[in-house]
Amino acid sequence: MYPLRYHTFSINKWMSYPKEHQILNIASELQRANSWIRRQRPDLVNLCYERVLELIDLTVEDPRWGRQRKELLRAREMLGQLYSELSKNSELNQEILRNLVLLNPEAYRILYPIKK
Repeated sequence: MYPLRYHTFSINKWMSYPKEHQILNIASELQRANSWIRRQRPDLVNLCYERVLELIDLTVEDPRWGRQRKELLRAREMLGQLYSELSKNSELNQEILRNLVLLNPEAYRILYPIKK
């Protein structure tokens, strides 16, 4: 694992978090990125994406993700594509967020509660 640039905690600390906590931290950064997309600030969007990439890298190191690592790495690949584009795509950003949250039912219930 490379030295972290944006996060001060250790990989062991990250692995001690419940899986839904990990996904929700990633989702938070993607939501922040979407906010910057709406404000047309691609420089700040890319900073959010850099933090997301770092969190995904930490997450794939966690053995609890097992077969879902492939999905995390696919999201990372798509995020890398978004990062390199000059024009930021809010819809694709939200699609990545939804797909990541779908990896953990508890995170999904927290982020998208059922309205009664």
